[in-house]
Amino acid sequence: MLAFNSIKAFNSFLFNEPIEQAATSFLSEADPNYRGRAIVSEIIAPHKRGRVKFQGSWWLAQCEQDVTLAVGEVVQVIGRQNITLLVKPTSLSAASY
Repeated sequence: MLAFNSIKAFNSFLFNEPIEQAATSFLSEADPNYRGRAIVSEIIAPHKRGRVKFQGSWWLAQCEQDVTLAVGEVVQVIGRQNITLLVKPTSLSAASY
């Protein structure tokens, strides 16, 4: 008997994923939709969330490197974890505050 899984359906709606894929890993590094350049719109401190503008929308973003990403800085989107984009500085000379 088929049963309706409301949690799976909600996750599918929230994260815009097909229901059969909703239980898969949240990290979408291989997905080309979550690759490219973004502009920091709210400061991103090391291992903390900030915001970026990516593909016309504002997203939460986090960088796992020990750098602070300033407003206006261009960053590279390398993946997504839940609703947070994973980013890294585009240059090796990114300032650390």
